[in-house]
Amino acid sequence: MLTQAVAGALAGCVGCQAGVEMLQREVKDSLNLLTLATCVFVALEGVIFHGMLRVKQAIPTRVYFKIVCIFFVVNLCNNYAIKCDVYFPLFIIFKSGSLLANIIFGYALRGHTYTTREIFSVFIVTGGIVIFTLASYERKSSASASALHFLGIPPFFIGVALLTIALMLSAYLGVCQEDMYREHGKHAKESMFMVHVLSIPGFLLLGGEISEAFHAANRTEPLNLQGYDLIVPTAWAYIFAICLLQYICINNVYRLTALTTSLNVTMVISLRKFISLLVSFVAFGNPFNIFHFCGAFFVFVGSLMFSKVL
Repeated sequence: MLTQAVAGALAGCVGCQAGVEMLQREVKDSLNLLTLATCVFVALEGVIFHGMLRVKQAIPTRVYFKIVCIFFVVNLCNNYAIKCDVYFPLFIIFKSGSLLANIIFGYALRGHTYTTREIFSVFIVTGGIVIFTLASYERKSSASASALHFLGIPPFFIGVALLTIALMLSAYLGVCQEDMYREHGKHAKESMFMVHVLSIPGFLLLGGEISEAFHAANRTEPLNLQGYDLIVPTAWAYIFAICLLQYICINNVYRLTALTTSLNVTMVISLRKFISLLVSFVAFGNPFNIFHFCGAFFVFVGSLMFSKVL
């Protein structure tokens, strides 16, 4: 069962990331549409397979509003960062900065103390992210990103700022969820359902952009399987596959937390990031140099040190 959970987590998470890159190449600026589709997918799964509308809520709806707002803004920041010349390998590696964000909020809001080893390992991770980020910068902006110049700031740095905001808000989101679970009990399935459902109305603010992406997805070529053209447009097949793989990823990570130690879960997540980077560089031809390698190496070593694997 543990082997199945590890395989499911790796296949789901890596496949999901690869699917997002494939979708973005088919339909530019499709990430907000994908986020909306993911929310709808989670909502339908909860209603159909878990009868969430028939079950009495354990946590009042009003408690979710703050969490939903943060969740929505985090997704927007991540999605718009991709429009700002932030390419996917940097997007993947940047999320390792959550260690620093968690330490900051843990110290500031919880009064937690950390060992010298933990602080040192976080500095290694942060240094790796800085190296990887600088290695990813290109002075020439893409056509879609050029329109995002703000006060002469290159789009790339706007994207990095958005990723940083998303990182800090994600860490704060974790603190808010801890507070909610402490007060109302742990109801992970209900929480996942409610946060995604309550986020859906927020996408009305992005109606124009999502409508354009929707029609662009409809105009993609029919999906071809072994020489046969299906009715389903390729982009919509990708969107459905990504939603399904993301569900498999999340579900198996939850299973891992129940079946093994947090140390082993961290190892699996680190391995997933490594494979995702490898796929992004090899399969999608994203640029890679010695500085990317050094940055990624520091990130993985620091993460493993923090988890006491090394």
